[in-house]
Order: sequence, then structure tokens, then C-alpha cells
Amino acid sequence: MADKTEWVVDGFQFGTENDAVLARNEKLRIERIEEKMDYQNPEMVSAVYKKAIDNRVFKTPVGYYYLKKLQQVLEGHLTENETIADIPVSGVYSMRESANQTVERIQASKKPVKKEKSKQEFFSRKTSIIINIGLLVLVVVMFVISTTGSNPTILNYESAIQNRYAEWERQLSDREQVIREKEKELLIAE
Repeated sequence: MADKTEWVVDGFQFGTENDAVLARNEKLRIERIEEKMDYQNPEMVSAVYKKAIDNRVFKTPVGYYYLKKLQQVLEGHLTENETIADIPVSGVYSMRESANQTVERIQASKKPVKKEKSKQEFFSRKTSIIINIGLLVLVVVMFVISTTGSNPTILNYESAIQNRYAEWERQLSDREQVIREKEKELLIAE
């Protein structure tokens, strides 16, 4: 692992080696610009400033510091109708407070977690309990309906089919009995 002192560029200590390399490259770019820069010529300073902002040349604090320097030079030469473009920052700084995330996690685990109600909470605990009880009642009602209903369901289909076949068998037996009685009557009548 690299020594973190190698991650320091112009007084800024970076969290990763890649960020430090990017800052060193920006520092070299700034040195090349400085060799040719004439701060007495506001048009030249303005052109360099605008080009750097439009092309998003600088992405580290080293580059932002240089842009701020150019911005301050331009402010000294402003007329009434002129405005200076703001410096766009491409980094997101609200994600973490320091470069060492492990230390943050350890510190966070030591702190007692206070549970605060957020304004974006969708349901309160009471509402959730009421909804769950309502859903439980609906499930019980569905089971009662399916077990007592006349239509066959997966819970009572076997007995429903057996009852239907028993009814058909009884009807057939009754018809056979009636037919046999009619046959006996006809045979005797002949």
C-alpha cells in the first residue's frame, strides 16, 4: 500500500492514489498555463478561464483553487454589465465526511443510534398494525367462504365430486327401479 504522504498535492491530501495522480496532472497543466499567462491582459485571463470551465479541465481542489485565482483576477477588471461564470464543481461531498470510510464506520458503530421519525415515513407503526389486522381478517373470511361455499374449491373438491357421483348413482338406481317395475307390469299384462 502506498504511503499517504504521496497522496498530498499542493497542501491537499487526497483519499486515493488515483485522485492524487489526477491532481498532479492538473498541477502540471497549471504550470504550463502560468508560463504563458499575462495577468495584465484581462481578455487572455478571461479566455483561459472560460475555456477551462467549458471543457471542465479541472476536477480536483488543486484545479479549483487555480480557477478561483483566475476568477478573482477577472473580478478586478469587471465592467458594470459583465458577469463571471461560476466554477462548476463535479465532485459530490455530501456522501462522506472524511477520506477514511473505515474510521467513519467504527465511529458510527460506537455512537448510539437514535431513531428519529423521518418526514418521508410512508406508514406509521400504528397504521401498519391496523392494515395487517385488516388483511388477516380478510384471509380468515376467504377461508370461511371457500370451506362453506357450494362451488368446489381446492379445499373441498374431493368431497364435492364424490357427492355429485353419489347423487348420479342414486338417480340411476331410482330410474332402474322404475324401469324394472314397468317391465314387470308389462310382462304380467301380456
